[in-house]
Amino acid sequence: MSDQKKLLEFTLLHDEHPLRIESALGESSRLIVSFTSVGTERDQWPPKEFVGLASQRGRNHVICITDISRSWMNSKGMANLIVTKISDYVLEHGITKVTAIGTSMGAYNALILGRKMPLSRIICFTPQYSVHPDVVPEETRWLWFRRRITSWPFKQMSKLPKPPVPIYMFHGDTPDEQMHWQRFPTAPNLKHYIFKGADHNFVGNLKGANTLRKIVAAAINNRPDRLGKVVLRAGGLRREDYADYALAEAHFKGRTKPKRPTSLGD
Repeated sequence: MSDQKKLLEFTLLHDEHPLRIESALGESSRLIVSFTSVGTERDQWPPKEFVGLASQRGRNHVICITDISRSWMNSKGMANLIVTKISDYVLEHGITKVTAIGTSMGAYNALILGRKMPLSRIICFTPQYSVHPDVVPEETRWLWFRRRITSWPFKQMSKLPKPPVPIYMFHGDTPDEQMHWQRFPTAPNLKHYIFKGADHNFVGNLKGANTLRKIVAAAINNRPDRLGKVVLRAGGLRREDYADYALAEAHFKGRTKPKRPTSLGD
C-alpha cells in the first residue's frame, strides 16, 4: 500500500456535475488546495495530483478539486462555489494558511482562486495565460473542451493575484510554453522560472530526480532561496535571466564558424 493510500482518506465535500471536491484531514492549521489538470481520458474524472506532496505525510489538510468539464474555472458559479466550500472548511478546522497548487489547467485555476480569496502561497506549474481563441489564437490543444465553454468570466490572466501572496510559477521553453509564459505580466510577488529545453509535460521529469518534492516543499514553506537553488540545479532560470540566456544562445547558433586557412602565407 502506498504512503498516499495509508495517510490520506478523502471525504466528499461536493459531488455534483461537473465539480467534485474532496478533503483529507491534516494535523496542522495549514490547508493545501490542489486543482487537477485536464487529464488524458475525456469521459473520466481526471486523477488527483500533488496530494501526497501537499499532505507532507499527513501534516497538512488537503482539498482536491476536480472539474470534469475542463472549463478553466469558467463554468457558471464554479469559482464562487469553490470559495464557499474552502471557506467553510477553513472555519470548521481552524485553518490559518491556505496554499493553492496545480499544473496546466489546475495551475490556471489556482491563480483564479488567488484572485477570489486570500491565500498564503500559490504554486503553479505550466499554467495557460488563456485558452480563449481570440486571446491566444495559436493555441490548438484541448479544443474539444474549449469549444464547450460558452461564457468566459475568467478569459485571461492579465491580472495576477495581488501582493503579498507569493506566487511561484514554472514553465518550459518550447513554443507551446512560450506562447503562454511570455504573455504573463510580471509582478513583485511573482517568482517565475523557465526550464531550458522543457515542454508542457516537464513536471513528470522532475519527479524522477526528487526535484518536484523539493520544489513543492520549499514553496509551501516559503523558502525562495532554497527553491531557487533547486530550480537552478534542475536546469531552470529566473524569467528575467532566461531572456539573456536565449539571446546568447541565438547569437552562438547563428554564428558562422570561421574556415581554417589553407595557408598562412609568408
